[in-house]
Amino acid sequence: MTSARQPAGQGGPVRQAAGLARSGPGGEWVACRYADVQAVLCDDRFGVDPAAPGGPAGTISWLRASVSRFANGGEHRRRRALVLGELARLDPSALAVGVRQRAGAVLGAVGQPGDRADVMALLARRVPMATMAAALGAPDPGGAAAAAIDAAAAYFGGAGERARQAADAGTAALAWLLGPGKEDLVAARISLLVQACDAVAGLIGESLAILQDAPDGAGWPTEAVLTEVLRYRPAVRLSRRVALDPVRLGGGRGQPADVIICDLDAANSDPAVFEGPGRFDPARPGPASLTFGYGLRPCPAPAHALALAGGVVDAVRTGCEFLPGQRISYEPQAALRIPRRLEVILR
Repeated sequence: MTSARQPAGQGGPVRQAAGLARSGPGGEWVACRYADVQAVLCDDRFGVDPAAPGGPAGTISWLRASVSRFANGGEHRRRRALVLGELARLDPSALAVGVRQRAGAVLGAVGQPGDRADVMALLARRVPMATMAAALGAPDPGGAAAAAIDAAAAYFGGAGERARQAADAGTAALAWLLGPGKEDLVAARISLLVQACDAVAGLIGESLAILQDAPDGAGWPTEAVLTEVLRYRPAVRLSRRVALDPVRLGGGRGQPADVIICDLDAANSDPAVFEGPGRFDPARPGPASLTFGYGLRPCPAPAHALALAGGVVDAVRTGCEFLPGQRISYEPQAALRIPRRLEVILR
């Protein structure tokens, strides 16, 4: 399905992307069908918004300007190779064990049996980030987790000045904790924490929210639950691309810098691909959801993300009772689905 790069001005069609439409006159293009999202994510005429030139080393603007997430073409491939090299020394099975043990210790220390505990505040971000930081060799995993949470709040832009200042401090702390090394290698290590932070937290929160209200959920394997949550209620709700060349989209013509929104909520519920898409079914056969991406820029660490989330979910399922019917509210982020709070009862 991957298409060859079209010369500028030629503007060939995006294969199988007939369903794209603009949100309004001059607005962004939106891909909702599973096949359309695949087609966009496979086509190298679409890239990402590049980061602005970076500030001093150790700032959030430096990090954005140094990582693969905000680069295109050969620079993206070079930086991604650094990320993959760091991931190669992290065993997902060991991460899952470490997260489960760390989460169990937190739950054991936070209160007495019968007390309530907020999983989102205590575990969802802090435990996975501390476990990954420890695996990367950080001398203070808890401090690295707190720094990653601060940096993640401004990583994708749009944050206020106060959040940006906290992100600068968090990035500087991570640069020290995950060094020494060349700047681009340290940035790659930091990105493993910062990019995973909110998405993993959302996957944990949504999985537990579904389990609390599922009468037959006790028999569902955790990995199957996580996999179906990625499709049914993904933490990452959309993927943004920009056109790099002129290209025909859904019967119209896209121009360089036009924005394409890949609606993962809609694509993962495409009835042409998934039977009964509105039904949560951990035993559902493939195909895979598109939440971890597809094509040219897929998530580099799906096994690691599942291990981090699964360790927390396993620890909660073992050490806590759910509160069925608990009302869940969400953080105000359009691109992410992250519960604000989810309480459980300590056993």
